[in-house]
Amino acid sequence: MALRREITSRITDLLHKNPQGLSITEIVKHGGINRNTAGRYLDNLLVTGQVEMRHFGMAKIYSLSSRLPVSSVLAISTELVLQLDASLRIVFLNQPFISLLESTEKELVGKNIEFSKIPLFFDETFPTVLAWIRDGIAGTEYRGELDIPKEKKVFSCRVVPTVFNSGQKGVSILFDDITEQKQSEALLSESEELFRTLVNNANDLILLLKQEKEGVPGRFLEVNHEACRVLQYTREELLSLAPEAIVAPERAAVLSRNARVLRERGHATFEMELVSKEGRRIPVEVNAHIFEFRGESVVLALVRDITERREAEEQLRLLKISVDSAYDEVFWMDLQGAILYVNDAACRTTGYSQNELCAMNISDLVPDLTPEQWKEHFLDVRERKAQFFLSRHRRKDGVIIDVEVGSVYVARGDKEYKFCFVREITERNRVEAALRESEARYRSLAEASQDLIFVIDQNDTVLYINQRAADFLRKPAAAVIGHPRSANFPKEVSDHQYQALQHIFATGKPVRSEGPMNLWGERRWFDHALVPIPDAEGKITSVLGVSREITTRIVAEQERQQNEQTNRFIAEHSVDIIHRLTPDCVCTYASPSVTPVLGYTQEDLAGTSVLSMIHPDDLPGVLEDLATIRTSGQDTATSSFRFRHKDGRYLWFESTTRVVRDASGQVKEFLNISRDITGRKNGPSAPDKP
Repeated sequence: MALRREITSRITDLLHKNPQGLSITEIVKHGGINRNTAGRYLDNLLVTGQVEMRHFGMAKIYSLSSRLPVSSVLAISTELVLQLDASLRIVFLNQPFISLLESTEKELVGKNIEFSKIPLFFDETFPTVLAWIRDGIAGTEYRGELDIPKEKKVFSCRVVPTVFNSGQKGVSILFDDITEQKQSEALLSESEELFRTLVNNANDLILLLKQEKEGVPGRFLEVNHEACRVLQYTREELLSLAPEAIVAPERAAVLSRNARVLRERGHATFEMELVSKEGRRIPVEVNAHIFEFRGESVVLALVRDITERREAEEQLRLLKISVDSAYDEVFWMDLQGAILYVNDAACRTTGYSQNELCAMNISDLVPDLTPEQWKEHFLDVRERKAQFFLSRHRRKDGVIIDVEVGSVYVARGDKEYKFCFVREITERNRVEAALRESEARYRSLAEASQDLIFVIDQNDTVLYINQRAADFLRKPAAAVIGHPRSANFPKEVSDHQYQALQHIFATGKPVRSEGPMNLWGERRWFDHALVPIPDAEGKITSVLGVSREITTRIVAEQERQQNEQTNRFIAEHSVDIIHRLTPDCVCTYASPSVTPVLGYTQEDLAGTSVLSMIHPDDLPGVLEDLATIRTSGQDTATSSFRFRHKDGRYLWFESTTRVVRDASGQVKEFLNISRDITGRKNGPSAPDKP
């Protein structure tokens, strides 16, 4: 039900006449209206701000409002203010809204909002605004933000249900331009995001800690991703911890001491050892600062993992130790030849101390070096970057020593250096000279040798032959050395040699053999000795061969064997008995004729002394003959004696004995040929009986 302006005026006039205020009972009594009507109108006047109410005891006292009228307040507001009635007619716009629309109050007030310039301003967002307005007329208040892309503006919007002085319902809409605020917030957000991105992508650990009242760093307020990764905690876990939880226990005193420095100076830099969640020790360098943040003192700690730096420092320390302890001498020199550094070996070899050497110029150490030569050396190493040469150094005691020098050029910025690595070779030169002399001596022996001497490598190439071998091949040595071995022999001979050489390379063991070679239509015999030659690492790289021609010896042996076979044939088919006896007359051999003549087998006599088988009457004469042979030096002796048959009877024998002596003339063995002469001795009579 609409409110009547007449009753509203009656109540306001009555309150105007009674500025001290009236209760609702007094208003009903003097206004001529009932209590329900008075209450409804007073509520409307309270809502619109025209009437104020205060309590006096249990009573409510109403009086005219002493505040400015709402329209006056809205008119001077910096917000954009719009009031509509229930029919969506524009009741009021303040001047900032009118100016924004580039219009006039006359063009806008009294018109339906849908047919004004307002929809054009709000563009595609107007349906949303209109929905808010309708909800406001229906009694629903709204607060929110409105983005108008066309105008590139953002407004804070408030829709408030309103009752006008006439009692009609309407709505008040307040727009606050927050475009700059939003832009600032966006820039701030972007800046914060950029800062957070930088922090979280930093290679260092970044920790923000609260500083307690005692000045001691407290719990973590913020940590970056690197801190979480290195310490192996989640962000939430770290934010619940205090610094002591991630510091190595034995380094707690270091943390406490530097906390005091931080409190006194406002900053501190120190090294520390942290412990990850899994117990891994992490050496770090901490750079901490105190500053104010939102009214509180906080500590910003930039923590750098120096594990790699520590490892590099340790490697550098070990490198210095290795250079200082190196077997070779090490010198660092500048462009002018001033010695900047030397190692222990340089001091040990030259006899100078490190301080003495570092106060010298290289020309003081090298007797043959002039300033001009040093300059040439430096220009050369600058161009080539490295050098290797032989030189001489003068020791502190004046002794000149031979050295070999390897040097490199190093530049750092505008400074140039020459690093030299020096090895004394005085003794090596002496040994090499002796080796060359020895090699020449042995080469002379090899060249003078009547044996064939040669060296073959793994590629079957001839590395060396002596003159005797060259003569044997009927070629100059130069035409053989450096060429394949196989080019000098028939295929059959070459293949046999190749197999022998490969056996040496495969086994690493020397081999000796004898064998014939058919060359140039001749069959010649050689005694071959093949010896492996290893390199410094023990790998067989070549084979030394020595071949001695033994054709004469082989032919002689063959003739001897043939003679032995002939003699054996004669012995085995002779009717005479042939014995071989030791110097003590023990039988080592008896010819087969011993069996038909004496009845013994060869085995019966082997190892038996023949003296025991001679007739006792004849034995003294035999012994005398043997003694004569031993002492007189004569080679043969002939004697007659009786020898016992296996059946016990004695037979007469004529025995010729030949003496075989050793190199000293001592008797080595007796060769004895005995012939049965029993028939000649006794005639037709029977043999002697025992």
